[in-house]
Amino acid sequence: MYHQPPRAAFRASRLTPTTFLIKEYDDVYSEHPHIYVKVDTQANTILIIDTGCGGKSNDQTIEVKSLRRFIETVAVDDNNGLPLNKGANMKYIIALTHCHYDHILAVEDFKDSIVLASGHSPSFLDKNVMPEHSLCKNLGINTPIFASTLVPHLYDIVSSHGGNHRLGVTILHTPGHTPDEIALYDEADMMLYVGDTIYEWEPTIFPKEGSIVTWFSSMDFLIAFVKGKNEERKLSTQAKGSATQVLVNSGHQTALQPAVELLLAAKDYMQEVLDGKRSVTDRRWNRGEETVSYGKTGDRFSLRCPARLIREAREGQKITA
Repeated sequence: MYHQPPRAAFRASRLTPTTFLIKEYDDVYSEHPHIYVKVDTQANTILIIDTGCGGKSNDQTIEVKSLRRFIETVAVDDNNGLPLNKGANMKYIIALTHCHYDHILAVEDFKDSIVLASGHSPSFLDKNVMPEHSLCKNLGINTPIFASTLVPHLYDIVSSHGGNHRLGVTILHTPGHTPDEIALYDEADMMLYVGDTIYEWEPTIFPKEGSIVTWFSSMDFLIAFVKGKNEERKLSTQAKGSATQVLVNSGHQTALQPAVELLLAAKDYMQEVLDGKRSVTDRRWNRGEETVSYGKTGDRFSLRCPARLIREAREGQKITA
């Protein structure tokens, strides 16, 4: 007898032979976050990049609100009709691209797992400031309680679940959107996961704790990093039949896009804002500061941030010119 699968707050699709995109498609915050899941059977490990909004759906008929339950019990068409971690046989490692609520609200599902976060600015992730820095306080919601392992720049993720097994994924410090922003690079798949550093079709939002000056530095690093990886693959005699260029995957909207083109285009757009070639489309007060918007939802790139960050970036470029 056919049984209708339970209604879930998530949908999963395959990106590569080992990696899936889980999208929380109708959350109450209208964030529609991207959650990435890399399955490494040799390491008996599943790497989860961000955990989304905790299954808080607008649809009151949703039966599966837990991200962990979805991964362990809900059939995925792109996985031969099986759950991504059937029987919960594999262990988890969680990597948080940054601490904003729409990336951490399901992290308490994985209290028995290692949670990796940026070691760039440990004070930013102190438990006493997490309600503010996660934006949970601003929304009036509970801040998840969890312990993080803060890792350095260029940290290679290793799983101890199946011996000391390298997952082939490197954590990169890319502060700017927030001080704790990271990207992750999957060497075998040539996939770059950038969190909220860039994405398309919705406004890129900087909180008051962000820095456009630092963002430019991180973008320059990522562009050089990706160009280097593309050149390495081009010259490699062992890469025949495999990926030929790095693709970028974001915390919202964007997935499987050529990384160099997108990074350069996003940087050019931001420079146009600083050069006065883009006009302010909205002004409002948020978290105690004037916030300005450039462009609108539906544009390939748009921006929302405290006006102070624009002034600081313009002043910084004058000083270095």
